[in-house]
Amino acid sequence: MRYLLIALTLCLGACALPKADSDREAQADRVYEAVRRNDVAAVKAMATPALDAQDLAGPFRELQRHVYASAPDEAVTIGWGSDVSTNNGASYRVVRRYTHPEGQVETEVLMVRDAEGAWRVDGFRAVRITAATVRAAGEQAAAARFTLVGKSAAHYLILAGAALSAILCLGSAAFAGVRKRWGWMILNLFGIGQFTLNWTTGAVGFQAIYIALFGAGFLKGTGPADPWVIMAAFPIPAILFWVLGKWRPKAPRTKGGESPAAVARAPEL
Repeated sequence: MRYLLIALTLCLGACALPKADSDREAQADRVYEAVRRNDVAAVKAMATPALDAQDLAGPFRELQRHVYASAPDEAVTIGWGSDVSTNNGASYRVVRRYTHPEGQVETEVLMVRDAEGAWRVDGFRAVRITAATVRAAGEQAAAARFTLVGKSAAHYLILAGAALSAILCLGSAAFAGVRKRWGWMILNLFGIGQFTLNWTTGAVGFQAIYIALFGAGFLKGTGPADPWVIMAAFPIPAILFWVLGKWRPKAPRTKGGESPAAVARAPEL
């Protein structure tokens, strides 16, 4: 039981929403500062060989139309993401919003990790954003918030199914641990098949061949406008655990390892 609780604690801790890499945020700030100062050499010093080989004078002149001369008063990350499937190796994307006295600028920096493990800048964009743009982004973020108001029956059904599946999986696994049925304890943690629900749009999907830990889950992208995705699986192992009577105590065994029913009685004299 103790090991089960430790495992569940670690798993639940891993479900916490991740944060952006502070080192990559700092690197994105250095890139923005170099662009703001029109320092092409500083960007080339951080760039990948492919970007370093390009003539950046023209793009930098274009970027000057989208940044402000003053230093930003505030910088926040509004989106980020990583990918390990690119041809060049691992990549990292950071979207930052800088607030100046004159207005706001939104930037996106793409970084690629080289063979030595250093992160190199492979792309950069910047655009001034208007009050209307900020308002639209706020509306999108508000629409993506998790709320129970104004949702369809499918929303409530899949959410309730996810909660019940998780409770049954965890409760059955804990009870199997009490009964010292270790195999069932592990099996009960998983659900089979999976419904997915986009909480913002209401789009529903189903995967018949899928194994889900805890029989349920949730997922949200790193951007404020990214939707919540609710996942619910069928807790088939947990259901079988109760239907087949595996929740009952094991039959006691004799010193010889056999159950009392299998031990023949000695004839009485």
